[in-house]
Parts: sequence; structure tokens; C-alpha cells
Amino acid sequence: MKAVLRNRVVALIALMAAVLMAVGSPVTAHAADLKLAEPDQYLTYRVDGEQLFIGVVAVDPRGSHYYCIEAGVPVDYVVTGTSSMDDTEDARRLAWLMEHYRESVDREGQAAIGVLTHDRYDQHPEVWRRHREVIVKAYPQLEARAQALWKEASDRLPVSAAASVRMVEGLRRGVVDIEVKEASGAPATGERYTVTLEGPAVFDNGQASISGASGTGVVSHAWRATGSGEVKATVTYLRQGLEHVASGQDFIRLSGGRQVGGRGVNFTVRKEFVPSLSTEVKPKVADAGGMVDDVVRSGVRGAEDHWVPDLELVASGWYFDRLDAAALSQPMAPLARESASQFLRRLQDHGHRPAAYGTARFTGPGQQAEVRAVTKPGGEPYRAPESSGFGTWVWAFERERQSERAKGFVTADVVTGFPDATETNTHRGPLHVTSTVTEHSATVGSELSDTVTVSGFPDDHGLFSGDEKFGFMADVPLAQMRVWWAGDEGDAAQNERYRPQGAEEPKEDEHHRLIGQWDYPAKNGVIKVGAGAKDAHGNPVSIKADRPGWYVFVWSFAGDDRVMPATSAYDDAWERTRVEQVVSPRAPSITTKVDPATVKVDEEFRDTAIVKGDLEDGAHVEFTAYEAVDKDETPGTGHKLLDRERVAVDHKKAEQEVVSSKVKSSKPGLVYWKASVIGPHGDVLATHALGVLGEVVTVEEPAKPVLERPKLAHTGSAMTPLTVIGIAAVVTGGCMLAVIRRRSK
Repeated sequence: MKAVLRNRVVALIALMAAVLMAVGSPVTAHAADLKLAEPDQYLTYRVDGEQLFIGVVAVDPRGSHYYCIEAGVPVDYVVTGTSSMDDTEDARRLAWLMEHYRESVDREGQAAIGVLTHDRYDQHPEVWRRHREVIVKAYPQLEARAQALWKEASDRLPVSAAASVRMVEGLRRGVVDIEVKEASGAPATGERYTVTLEGPAVFDNGQASISGASGTGVVSHAWRATGSGEVKATVTYLRQGLEHVASGQDFIRLSGGRQVGGRGVNFTVRKEFVPSLSTEVKPKVADAGGMVDDVVRSGVRGAEDHWVPDLELVASGWYFDRLDAAALSQPMAPLARESASQFLRRLQDHGHRPAAYGTARFTGPGQQAEVRAVTKPGGEPYRAPESSGFGTWVWAFERERQSERAKGFVTADVVTGFPDATETNTHRGPLHVTSTVTEHSATVGSELSDTVTVSGFPDDHGLFSGDEKFGFMADVPLAQMRVWWAGDEGDAAQNERYRPQGAEEPKEDEHHRLIGQWDYPAKNGVIKVGAGAKDAHGNPVSIKADRPGWYVFVWSFAGDDRVMPATSAYDDAWERTRVEQVVSPRAPSITTKVDPATVKVDEEFRDTAIVKGDLEDGAHVEFTAYEAVDKDETPGTGHKLLDRERVAVDHKKAEQEVVSSKVKSSKPGLVYWKASVIGPHGDVLATHALGVLGEVVTVEEPAKPVLERPKLAHTGSAMTPLTVIGIAAVVTGGCMLAVIRRRSK
């Protein structure tokens, strides 16, 4: 019973001691936690008749290996405490060997590690020397094996780790390369490391840190930017350490190691990018009515900008027309962070509104799209206006128009300037030219002349000196008038054979001669040619009909970057005079008079012509009425209310009256008429100049109705309003006086 009691007391004391040890040491183990290692992890030897072990002499449930450091002390599997050992070169080598060969079942190898452990850390060196001699004698190869392992640890012990960065997709994506090296300089394999990013980037696992094991070369970890800025990549690797385990027989085991810093790297990342647009308008010179295209190219702004692969961006284009030459020297650029819509509003404040639109889509830089201007998004093709001027494109990547994915990479609108040289073209307007010779029939020796009315030139034509930057040539300042003779000098009766045919001018030969060519200002207005009128150089021009035949006036303008070329037709009946030796005494003539001469807007009127002279069968009168213009405007350059209406005449009558159809004008102004007698072959037999007396109708605004003043209603009384007011005043005054008297009493 006493023995039982004594045993219980001893057990209780042991239990209390174990509890105290557990509280004092966080890494202690219970007696049951340690056990003898497997036979393939140690060798045995005998000293003083006792069997001993060299190598892994104990293991715990976690698989940790325990190496003895007290030779000659019996094994005790009760752990009483642990402590970290100093981080020395010997400790690092042993720790590396223990970790590297932890899974090895090579008994000699584990025994060699045990020998190396006793050599450096045995607490009883004299005892260990005696044991060592026994071991080496029992296992002669073990000494060499231990030395080989010690050298291997020296060479392969990891001594450095380094991180480097490679860019894969601009500054947006890349990899961090990790390399751990041994003391020999060779790559250390199987060493645990952790790399951490500090800044706007994460690894592809979505975390800022990632761990791995080193290999025979670099180990790469992909990362992606989450914003823009500097990123620091730091790397640590695990350096194994040792722990002293206190027991009846002390041990050494791996401590689990500690993180050691390696060489990191700093780098710049950028998630977003700034795309760019460049364009080339086509054609550079657009004629009125022509379509306008633009070749749009995608790009990126700078070397640090990289388009996300296959990311689609939509570009919007606005085309502005009818710009004057001054706009070329007054460029407007988007302000910092100014959106496309804000820039368009600013352009509008300066009087510029888009006339056409375009859209282009790109999935990368260096792509090209040919865009045709349309009147509205998805609408009909835009056509250049008839008025001369310049046009330019403004293009933008509008952030709000992009996909949600694209908005994560494009942080602001990208807008081109106004106007840009490559985006700017010119519109060539058509010229409107009407001309007529003074006499359509004349005799040899007569002075011939012509009157030309031109419109369509810009008001400043001749002043634009060109623009080298934009690639536009200067205005061509002069137009030309050429006069041809066509006929047969040998037989004037045969001149009918050489009546001008075709629009193209002929080549000179015995029947076609160029009488002369003169320069005239390439401007709007009325030009008088011949009869002593001066040309552009101030020289008087005289054109004499010195032989029978046809004399043809051809006006031409070569064209420039603002105005289309124009040439009157060689066979234009209005531009030729038939010259004979003697004109028939009964040559056709025409006298005209409008009816009535003054009308209101939308009231009808017409023209009446008296035709006299000899006419051939098929002759007719042509009536033309031009839309109303102000008195200061040049007549005959606008639209027509009546366009060359043909009215037949009776060739058997020597005199007859011919009337036109009735017309009316929807706006006030002056309506100019022209009536001409035309022969069966299209020759003008008789006509008059625009604006002659009796051939102009004045169209007036309708009279405004006069509003009558409202009358007062009759009441049957003859009193005027003033009389009524006077009586009311007297009555009021009397009442007030009566009240005052009553109060005074």
C-alpha cells in the first residue's frame, strides 16, 4: 500500500514537472512524442559491451530527426526543453545536410551526418573521441563519407537569392525571375523562397506574395499591374537552423529555419495606356459633290504605352467644312484632360460645327481603317459643298464610348487638334459662267466683243498665297479668254461647213486659227472683252473681224486648290459671232417687255417679245427668268425661275408677238429676264443683255395690314371722357366738404 502511495506521489511530482516544462518551453515534447528511428536511418556500434547508435537516433510524430550530441549518455526520449543555436557556418552546413537528406534511407549517409554533428557539438569531447575511434574502425568508409558530405554542404549551401524583372506586355505585365545560388555560384535547387511585391501590382494568383522552390535555373512568376507607379520586389529564402533539444541525452534537430533577405529589384508598372490617332484625308482636294474619305491609323502615344492585345477601341470622327483660309493659321488644341465633347463645344463657340461624321474600330496599334464621311452616324455619304473652302477632321477615342473592359485601361479621352495638316483638305467649288457676244451677226471689219459674268470664286480669291505646312497651293490669279476663227477664206459661202462643233477647242489649221489670248482677273463679276476694254495687265483689247467666218470666244480657268477648273464650250452658241461680207437687211431682231413690271411676292408675271426679220423654219424664242436678287448683286448667277423655255415662232411672219409662261417669286428683289431668238441650228440670231430697260421685274413684299384703333362703346351720352372725369372730381370734393362740416359741429 505504501508502495502504491509512494508511486502515486512520484507520478504526481513527475506530472507537475512535465507541466512546468511545457509551460516554460514552447517546443517541448511529451515522452511519448519521441521514439527510436527506423533501422535504415542509423548504424550501431558497441562500447564497453553496450550497443549504441550513430545517425538519426530519434524521431517525433512530425518526422523531425534528432541527432545525439552526448556520447556515452543513455538515450532518454523525454524532452525537457529546447533552445535555438547560434547561426554559424557549422550550424548552416549541418542544417543544410539534415534538411537535404531528411528523406534519405541511406544508413551510412545518416551516420556520417551524426559523426559531423558530434564533431562540432558533442558536449563530452573526450568521450566522443573514444566513441569516434570505435565507429571509424567499425565502418572505415564512414570518415570519407563524412568529409564528402561536409564539402557538399560547403559548396551547396545557399548563400544568396536575387529577384529580376522581365517585361512581357509593356509595363502592364511581366515576370519576376527568382534565382537562389549556392556558395559555389551554381544554382541552388529545392530551396524555399518567398517573393513579395510592394506597389500597384500583383502576381497572377491575385496576391502580392508568392512562394516557391528554387530550381536549376531561374523560376519565373507572372505579375500584372493594378495601376501605375513604382513597384518593389523583395525576395527572402529559407535558411535552415538548429535547435538544442534538452533531454536525458541532448539532441540537435532542425529549427524550421528563418527567412533571409536576398537582392530585390525596383521597377515601374503601368496598367493603363494612351492610344493615339493619326489620319490622312482623301482626297486632299475635293471637288464639289465629291465624297470625303479619311485614312485613320491607330497607335500609342509613347514608348511606355502598350495596347492591350486584342482590346477593341472605337474612334469617333467629326468633319468640319466651309472653313476660310484664316482658320488654317488659328489652330485649336485640346486642353489637358479636356474631353472630346468639351473640345467640340469649344469649337462650336468659335463658330465651327461638324458637317459629317465617321467611325473606326481598332484592336491594336499600327492598324488602318478607311472611313467615308457620312451626314450622320449610319447615314448617307457626305458630299463636299459647292462653296469653296477648307475641311478638316477631328478624331477621338472617347472613354465613355468604350467597353467596360477598355475603360479599365483608357483613363481619359484622346482627341486630335483642329485643324491638323494631314487631316485638312480643301473643297473646290464650281464656277458659274454665263457669257454672250455683243453681236451674234456682224460684217467684215466689225469690232467684236464679249461680256462674261462669273460667280463661284471665293471673295478673297487671288489673295490666298498657299500654305506649305498644309500642302495647299496658292490661288491661280488669272483666267484666260481665247478667240478663234473658223471658216474658209477661199470660199466664204462654204463657211457653214465650219460651224463650231463639239465642246473641245480645235487644233490650228487652215480652217481654224487662234486670233488671240488675253488674261483677266480670276474673280467674280462682269468682264468686258474687246471693244477697247482693258485686260488684267491694263492693256486695251481690240478684236476685229477681218474675214468672213465664225468667231468663237472661249473663257477658261485652269483651276487651283480652291476652285474647280472651268472652260466654256467651243460650240456654245452664245459665244460665237457669224461674220459675213454683208448682213441681210432683214436680220432678226427682238424687243421685249415684262408684264407687269412690279408685283408682290407670289404674284404671277411673264415676259413678252416682239420678233422681227427673216427666220428659218425651226427658229424659236427662248425665255429665261433668274431668281430674285438684291439690286447690288450680279444678275444671272443664281438659280432660275424659268430655264430656256422654248416658244415656237412662225417663220412665215416678218413680225410677231411671243409670250412666255407665267412665273412667280417667293422672295422680294429683282427678277432679270432674257429672251433670245434661236435659229434651227442653235445659233443665237438676236438677244439682249441682262438688265436692259423693260426686262426687269421688281418683286415687293406684300403690304402689311393697317390695324384700326379700337373705338369706345357708345352709351347714349354726349359727354366726353374728360367731362365725366371732371364731374366725378366735383362730386367727390363735395362729399368730402360735407363730412368736414359735419365733424366741425
